[in-house]
Amino acid sequence: MYIEVTENVRKIFDKLEKFKDTGKLKFTIYVFDSLNTGHINSKNELNPELTEDNDLVVFNLDMVGLTHNFTEIYLEYLTMEFNNIATMFSKGYQENGNVMGIHYNKYDKPLLSMFEKLSYNEKLEVLAELFIRLDNESLFQDKYPLLELTGNGFEIAKNIIDLKI
Repeated sequence: MYIEVTENVRKIFDKLEKFKDTGKLKFTIYVFDSLNTGHINSKNELNPELTEDNDLVVFNLDMVGLTHNFTEIYLEYLTMEFNNIATMFSKGYQENGNVMGIHYNKYDKPLLSMFEKLSYNEKLEVLAELFIRLDNESLFQDKYPLLELTGNGFEIAKNIIDLKI
């Protein structure tokens, strides 16, 4: 681990490290899709736009200095890379900002369920750790040029962690 995280987050990454690149890409797509749809929020609301809670914090990457459309663009890159290595039975595509068409199998679902059960702060830890691993190319076994970041993964991660409540 590159940052200090809770035991729940450590378990997710321990499990994720055992996956092949396809499974790691699916998990990363799921996390960024959750981010893109507002599901990473302080109350773990599935549809935060319908909540009339003034204390609700919906995390987005604007909050850490990235452009408002970074998540959507990066999701496109993730989906393209996934489609390059995935089987013909699972091809992803974006529709109205959501990633569709990805088949999550019996190995993926427990990891995604673990992610869904995390608190807001723990989900921020997962996101921060993903940014660091994507930046220093330690998440995947193979190289994926489209997924390279600009060398500021630690800075982005620090900014994400600073927003924990």
